[in-house]
Amino acid sequence: MKAETIAFFILCLGLVASSIAVVISKHLLRSAIFLALSLLLTAIFYISFGAELLAGVQILLYAGGVITLIVFVILLTERIEMKKLEETHRGAIPALLASSLVFFILVYFTWTSPKVQSLAKSPSSSTFGISKTLSENLFQEWVLPFEVLSLLLLAAIIGALVLARRERKEKEI
Repeated sequence: MKAETIAFFILCLGLVASSIAVVISKHLLRSAIFLALSLLLTAIFYISFGAELLAGVQILLYAGGVITLIVFVILLTERIEMKKLEETHRGAIPALLASSLVFFILVYFTWTSPKVQSLAKSPSSSTFGISKTLSENLFQEWVLPFEVLSLLLLAAIIGALVLARRERKEKEI
């Protein structure tokens, strides 16, 4: 076996192990750390497939920003409630079935999508790499949904702040 194949299988094993550790860990903070590890390993996959733009986005947005936000929320929630959060694994089997169903539906629709097939057949992907093709499609055809999603996330953050502040005021009364 080639060294690249061995490295690929080690990377696969690390990604699967860290993903399973996210789900079965009994401490939320450890789950967040395992999630960050799995996101970083996914970025390494992107780099090995020649999608440097996706790797950069993965590291900056998800492994950096989202994990920082998750850890901040975990620590802030424990401080507000003045008690440790209880982790339960009730409903693990239905959650596994539902997430597997969603995964297979997403894979099916992704691979049968004409947009994905046109990206794979585009001439620029063989000359400049998939990152150039992806960035051109993202910033030319998908700018409006991208910006709407950012506004939706901003509204969700503001809504969460308003709800958290309202609950705090009600407890003080």
